[in-house]
Formats: sequence, C-alpha cells, structure tokens
Amino acid sequence: MLQEEGYIKFNCHWNQQTVNFPPKAIEELNRWRTKLYMQQLIGVYPDGIGFGNISIRLNKENQFIVTGSATGQFPETGPEHYARVDSFKIQTNEVWCTGQVKASSESLSHAIVYQTLPDVNAVVHIHDLKQWEKWKNVLPTTDEAIAYGTPEMAVEIARLLSIPGNREKGILIMGGHREGILTFGKSLDEACGILLTLE
Repeated sequence: MLQEEGYIKFNCHWNQQTVNFPPKAIEELNRWRTKLYMQQLIGVYPDGIGFGNISIRLNKENQFIVTGSATGQFPETGPEHYARVDSFKIQTNEVWCTGQVKASSESLSHAIVYQTLPDVNAVVHIHDLKQWEKWKNVLPTTDEAIAYGTPEMAVEIARLLSIPGNREKGILIMGGHREGILTFGKSLDEACGILLTLE
C-alpha cells in the first residue's frame, strides 16, 4: 500500500464496465445532484479540482451508488457519471467499484456512515465555506488534526456517530477539511433537506 506524507493513499480497484443502475435511483441522484450543483455546493474549483459528492445505498451489504471521480464539472449527470461501490476496507483505504467512472476518492466517508448506521440510505458531501465556518465546533465536528480521505477520518466519523444524539442530527462538520460538510438520512430528500435548513 502506497503512503504519502504519512497517510495511506486511496486505492481504487476499478472494474470498468457499464452498470445497469436502478433507474429510480439514478433519477433521484440526478435530481438532487443538479440542485446542489446549481447552488455551487457540488462542483469544480478554478484549478480544476472537483468537490462534493452524493450517494445512495443499494442494499444491506453496504453497497452504494456514488458520483464518480472527476465529475464535478458536469452541470447534469447520467448513469455514466456514477460508480457502484461493491466493497471496501477502511483500514487500508481501499474501494472496489464498478462503472464507467471510478468511485470518488471520498467514498470511504460515505462507506463508514452506511456501515455504522444501517437505517441510513443516503449520504451527501458538500462544500460551503460560510456554513462550515458558522457551524464548526457547534454541530458535531471531526478533529481538525485528521485529514479528509484517510482511514483515520473514517474512524473519526464512526466515533462521532457513536456519541448519543449525534446521529439524530444527520450532519457532521469536517474539522480538518475546509468547507466540508457531510449530511445523511433515510433518503436523499432527508439528507439534502438538512442542508437546506442551515441558516
């Protein structure tokens, strides 16, 4: 496993092929992903780096559909912009996925929520500096010393979700990931609705 600056690098085992995603799932993902893109909560920075992603659970084996890597620049998305995460290993920062694109390198943060909370069916990760600054250390917030996209972050998310009352809020502020906010719920309507209630 490759390491960089002390962190285990994300390792994606990609099965590049077309997936017959459930049409309703893609329709729901596209509807909310477009709304979040229009509000600039998912997108791409001027330097070409994409931000934000959205996912829904497929089954009780913790498989899920997530926006693919490098899809932040697209105003609208189709099935070709999503990947199915088939399995994952938190400790080694590994994901096995299938689709026309690779799963987002931030997939493990989605994965740990699905693994920890069996009743959660949707996870959303957006960037919003104003809300991040306002709610950091007010709402449940990950340790600032822990970098995003690492096994340590997944463990930290699981720790926060184990604290009574936190999971009911449906939102985590990424302390060490400037602008990053994670929401989750029983549906995408619920997970995205939490973002809309922030003021």
